[in-house]
Amino acid sequence: MGRHEQRQRTAVCVVRDPRRAVPRWPWLIPPLGLALFPAGVVAALFGAGALLLVVGAFMRYGLGGVRICGAAIPEWQAAEAALREVRLRWPALGAMAEPADIRPTLEITRYNVARLIAARVSLRANLDELRATRADLAAGRPRASLGGCLFDELDERIEAAEDRLRDLDAQLAARTAALGRLAASLDHHERRELATARARVLLAGDLPGETLVADPLAEVGERTAATLAAYEELSELRPAPSET
Repeated sequence: MGRHEQRQRTAVCVVRDPRRAVPRWPWLIPPLGLALFPAGVVAALFGAGALLLVVGAFMRYGLGGVRICGAAIPEWQAAEAALREVRLRWPALGAMAEPADIRPTLEITRYNVARLIAARVSLRANLDELRATRADLAAGRPRASLGGCLFDELDERIEAAEDRLRDLDAQLAARTAALGRLAASLDHHERRELATARARVLLAGDLPGETLVADPLAEVGERTAATLAAYEELSELRPAPSET
Protein backbone atom coordinates (compact mmCIF):
# COMPACT_ATOMS: atom_id res chain seq x y z
CA MET A 1 0.00 0.00 0.00
CA GLY A 2 2.79 2.40 0.90
CA ARG A 3 4.66 1.69 -2.34
CA HIS A 4 1.48 2.26 -4.36
CA GLU A 5 0.90 5.63 -2.69
CA GLN A 6 4.55 6.55 -3.25
CA ARG A 7 4.25 5.75 -6.95
CA GLN A 8 1.15 7.96 -7.16
CA ARG A 9 2.96 10.82 -5.46
CA THR A 10 5.98 10.59 -7.74
CA ALA A 11 4.01 10.04 -10.97
CA VAL A 12 3.82 13.04 -13.26
CA CYS A 13 1.52 13.48 -16.23
CA VAL A 14 2.14 16.31 -18.70
CA VAL A 15 -0.81 17.32 -20.89
CA ARG A 16 0.05 19.65 -23.74
CA ASP A 17 -2.27 21.99 -25.61
CA PRO A 18 -3.32 20.11 -28.78
CA ARG A 19 -3.64 23.41 -30.63
CA ARG A 20 0.05 24.07 -30.16
CA ALA A 21 2.28 22.59 -32.85
CA VAL A 22 4.97 20.20 -31.63
CA PRO A 23 8.33 20.72 -33.33
CA ARG A 24 9.72 17.70 -35.09
CA TRP A 25 13.30 18.85 -35.51
CA PRO A 26 14.47 17.53 -32.11
CA TRP A 27 14.01 13.97 -33.37
CA LEU A 28 16.65 14.66 -36.01
CA ILE A 29 19.27 14.97 -33.28
CA PRO A 30 19.64 11.24 -32.33
CA PRO A 31 20.94 10.24 -35.78
CA LEU A 32 23.85 12.57 -35.08
CA GLY A 33 25.03 10.00 -32.60
CA LEU A 34 25.84 7.80 -35.57
CA ALA A 35 28.53 10.34 -36.43
CA LEU A 36 30.50 8.69 -33.65
CA PHE A 37 30.54 5.45 -35.63
CA PRO A 38 34.23 5.76 -36.57
CA ALA A 39 35.02 5.87 -32.86
CA GLY A 40 33.40 2.49 -32.37
CA VAL A 41 30.02 0.78 -32.51
CA VAL A 42 29.53 0.89 -28.74
CA ALA A 43 30.28 4.61 -28.59
CA ALA A 44 27.88 5.30 -31.47
CA LEU A 45 25.05 3.34 -29.85
CA PHE A 46 25.70 4.98 -26.50
CA GLY A 47 25.66 8.44 -28.04
CA ALA A 48 22.46 7.79 -29.97
CA GLY A 49 20.76 6.39 -26.85
CA ALA A 50 21.82 9.35 -24.71
CA LEU A 51 20.53 11.79 -27.29
CA LEU A 52 17.23 9.90 -27.47
CA LEU A 53 16.81 10.26 -23.70
CA VAL A 54 17.60 13.96 -23.84
CA VAL A 55 15.19 14.59 -26.71
CA GLY A 56 12.48 12.53 -25.03
CA ALA A 57 12.83 14.51 -21.81
CA PHE A 58 12.79 17.78 -23.76
CA MET A 59 9.65 16.78 -25.67
CA ARG A 60 7.91 15.71 -22.46
CA TYR A 61 8.88 18.48 -20.06
CA GLY A 62 10.51 21.24 -22.07
CA LEU A 63 7.62 22.16 -24.34
CA GLY A 64 5.33 23.34 -21.61
CA GLY A 65 1.92 21.95 -20.87
CA VAL A 66 -0.07 21.22 -17.76
CA ARG A 67 1.66 19.09 -15.14
CA ILE A 68 -0.48 16.82 -12.98
CA CYS A 69 1.12 14.96 -10.10
CA GLY A 70 0.62 13.75 -6.56
CA ALA A 71 -2.89 13.46 -5.16
CA ALA A 72 -4.43 14.82 -8.37
CA ILE A 73 -3.41 11.72 -10.36
CA PRO A 74 -6.51 9.63 -9.42
CA GLU A 75 -8.84 12.47 -10.46
CA TRP A 76 -7.03 12.78 -13.76
CA GLN A 77 -7.10 9.02 -14.34
CA ALA A 78 -10.87 8.94 -13.79
CA ALA A 79 -11.42 11.74 -16.30
CA GLU A 80 -9.05 10.17 -18.81
CA ALA A 81 -10.82 6.81 -18.51
CA ALA A 82 -14.13 8.47 -19.42
CA LEU A 83 -12.48 10.23 -22.37
CA ARG A 84 -11.04 6.91 -23.54
CA GLU A 85 -14.46 5.25 -23.39
CA VAL A 86 -15.99 8.02 -25.49
CA ARG A 87 -13.22 7.76 -28.08
CA LEU A 88 -13.54 3.98 -28.35
CA ARG A 89 -17.34 3.91 -28.62
CA TRP A 90 -17.85 6.97 -30.82
CA PRO A 91 -17.58 4.99 -34.13
CA ALA A 92 -20.66 2.99 -33.07
CA LEU A 93 -22.77 6.03 -33.97
CA GLY A 94 -21.94 5.48 -37.63
CA ALA A 95 -23.56 8.09 -39.89
CA MET A 96 -25.14 9.79 -36.87
CA ALA A 97 -21.73 10.80 -35.47
CA GLU A 98 -21.29 14.56 -35.42
CA PRO A 99 -18.47 15.31 -35.71
CA ALA A 100 -17.37 12.23 -37.56
CA ASP A 101 -13.91 12.37 -35.96
CA ILE A 102 -14.26 13.04 -32.23
CA ARG A 103 -10.53 12.93 -31.47
CA PRO A 104 -9.74 16.68 -31.91
CA THR A 105 -12.67 17.60 -29.67
CA LEU A 106 -11.61 15.07 -27.05
CA GLU A 107 -8.03 16.34 -27.13
CA ILE A 108 -9.17 19.88 -26.36
CA THR A 109 -11.51 18.59 -23.64
CA ARG A 110 -8.64 16.56 -22.21
CA TYR A 111 -6.43 19.64 -22.05
CA ASN A 112 -9.18 21.74 -20.44
CA VAL A 113 -9.85 19.10 -17.79
CA ALA A 114 -6.13 18.93 -17.05
CA ARG A 115 -6.02 22.72 -16.67
CA LEU A 116 -9.00 22.57 -14.31
CA ILE A 117 -7.36 19.90 -12.15
CA ALA A 118 -4.07 21.79 -12.07
CA ALA A 119 -5.88 25.02 -11.13
CA ARG A 120 -7.57 23.23 -8.22
CA VAL A 121 -4.23 21.90 -7.00
CA SER A 122 -2.65 25.36 -7.19
CA LEU A 123 -5.61 26.99 -5.48
CA ARG A 124 -5.58 24.44 -2.65
CA ALA A 125 -1.89 25.06 -2.07
CA ASN A 126 -2.49 28.82 -2.02
CA LEU A 127 -5.40 28.41 0.38
CA ASP A 128 -3.33 26.25 2.72
CA GLU A 129 -0.58 28.87 2.68
CA LEU A 130 -3.07 31.66 3.46
CA ARG A 131 -4.51 29.73 6.39
CA ALA A 132 -1.06 28.85 7.72
CA THR A 133 0.07 32.47 7.43
CA ARG A 134 -2.99 33.71 9.26
CA ALA A 135 -2.48 31.12 12.00
CA ASP A 136 1.19 32.14 12.39
CA LEU A 137 0.23 35.80 12.66
CA ALA A 138 -2.39 35.12 15.27
CA ALA A 139 -0.25 32.74 17.34
CA GLY A 140 0.40 34.26 20.76
CA ARG A 141 -0.24 37.86 19.69
CA PRO A 142 -3.41 39.89 19.99
CA ARG A 143 -5.10 40.88 16.77
CA ALA A 144 -5.11 44.55 17.64
CA SER A 145 -1.31 44.67 17.92
CA LEU A 146 -0.92 43.53 14.32
CA GLY A 147 -3.60 45.75 12.88
CA GLY A 148 -7.08 44.57 12.06
CA CYS A 149 -6.78 45.47 8.39
CA LEU A 150 -4.21 42.75 7.72
CA PHE A 151 -6.39 40.07 9.30
CA ASP A 152 -9.43 41.36 7.42
CA GLU A 153 -7.59 41.18 4.12
CA LEU A 154 -6.42 37.65 4.86
CA ASP A 155 -9.94 36.62 5.83
CA GLU A 156 -11.33 38.09 2.63
CA ARG A 157 -8.70 36.39 0.53
CA ILE A 158 -9.31 33.05 2.29
CA GLU A 159 -13.05 33.37 1.79
CA ALA A 160 -12.57 34.24 -1.89
CA ALA A 161 -10.21 31.28 -2.35
CA GLU A 162 -12.68 28.92 -0.68
CA ASP A 163 -15.49 30.16 -2.94
CA ARG A 164 -13.31 29.73 -6.01
CA LEU A 165 -12.26 26.25 -4.90
CA ARG A 166 -15.89 25.21 -4.46
CA ASP A 167 -16.60 26.55 -7.94
CA LEU A 168 -13.71 24.60 -9.46
CA ASP A 169 -14.81 21.47 -7.61
CA ALA A 170 -18.30 21.86 -9.05
CA GLN A 171 -16.93 22.43 -12.55
CA LEU A 172 -14.74 19.33 -12.41
CA ALA A 173 -17.57 17.22 -11.01
CA ALA A 174 -19.93 18.47 -13.72
CA ARG A 175 -17.47 17.79 -16.55
CA THR A 176 -16.55 14.35 -15.25
CA ALA A 177 -20.24 13.47 -14.81
CA ALA A 178 -21.02 14.70 -18.33
CA LEU A 179 -18.23 12.55 -19.76
CA GLY A 180 -19.52 9.58 -17.80
CA ARG A 181 -23.06 10.10 -19.09
CA LEU A 182 -21.82 10.40 -22.66
CA ALA A 183 -19.75 7.23 -22.34
CA ALA A 184 -22.73 5.38 -20.82
CA SER A 185 -25.02 6.63 -23.58
CA LEU A 186 -22.61 5.48 -26.27
CA ASP A 187 -22.25 2.11 -24.55
CA HIS A 188 -26.04 1.73 -24.44
CA HIS A 189 -26.32 2.66 -28.11
CA GLU A 190 -23.60 0.20 -29.10
CA ARG A 191 -25.24 -2.61 -27.13
CA ARG A 192 -28.61 -1.82 -28.70
CA GLU A 193 -27.13 -1.83 -32.21
CA LEU A 194 -25.45 -5.17 -31.59
CA ALA A 195 -28.69 -6.61 -30.20
CA THR A 196 -30.61 -5.30 -33.23
CA ALA A 197 -28.15 -6.89 -35.65
CA ARG A 198 -28.27 -10.15 -33.70
CA ALA A 199 -32.08 -10.12 -33.74
CA ARG A 200 -32.14 -9.62 -37.51
CA VAL A 201 -29.83 -12.59 -38.00
CA LEU A 202 -31.98 -14.76 -35.75
CA LEU A 203 -35.20 -13.73 -37.48
CA ALA A 204 -33.74 -14.35 -40.93
CA GLY A 205 -33.02 -17.99 -40.15
CA ASP A 206 -35.33 -20.93 -39.54
CA LEU A 207 -36.17 -22.18 -36.10
CA PRO A 208 -34.05 -25.12 -34.96
CA GLY A 209 -35.74 -28.41 -35.84
CA GLU A 210 -37.76 -27.13 -38.81
CA THR A 211 -35.32 -28.26 -41.49
CA LEU A 212 -34.15 -31.60 -40.15
CA VAL A 213 -33.12 -34.11 -42.84
CA ALA A 214 -34.60 -37.58 -43.04
CA ASP A 215 -33.07 -40.09 -40.67
CA PRO A 216 -31.40 -42.83 -42.77
CA LEU A 217 -31.29 -45.17 -39.79
CA ALA A 218 -35.09 -45.26 -39.64
CA GLU A 219 -35.26 -46.33 -43.29
CA VAL A 220 -32.65 -49.04 -42.71
CA GLY A 221 -34.60 -50.24 -39.70
CA GLU A 222 -37.81 -50.53 -41.71
CA ARG A 223 -36.10 -52.48 -44.48
CA THR A 224 -34.42 -54.77 -41.97
CA ALA A 225 -37.74 -55.47 -40.20
CA ALA A 226 -39.42 -56.30 -43.53
CA THR A 227 -36.56 -58.60 -44.50
CA LEU A 228 -36.70 -60.44 -41.18
CA ALA A 229 -40.47 -60.85 -41.48
CA ALA A 230 -40.15 -62.31 -44.98
CA TYR A 231 -37.42 -64.65 -43.77
CA GLU A 232 -39.62 -65.89 -41.00
CA GLU A 233 -42.46 -66.56 -43.45
CA LEU A 234 -40.15 -68.46 -45.78
CA SER A 235 -38.84 -70.47 -42.87
CA GLU A 236 -42.36 -71.59 -42.00
CA LEU A 237 -43.03 -72.69 -45.61
CA ARG A 238 -39.92 -74.86 -45.84
CA PRO A 239 -40.61 -78.65 -45.41
CA ALA A 240 -39.32 -80.25 -42.26
CA PRO A 241 -36.36 -82.64 -42.68
CA SER A 242 -38.56 -85.65 -41.93
CA GLU A 243 -40.81 -84.79 -44.87
CA THR A 244 -38.05 -85.04 -47.50
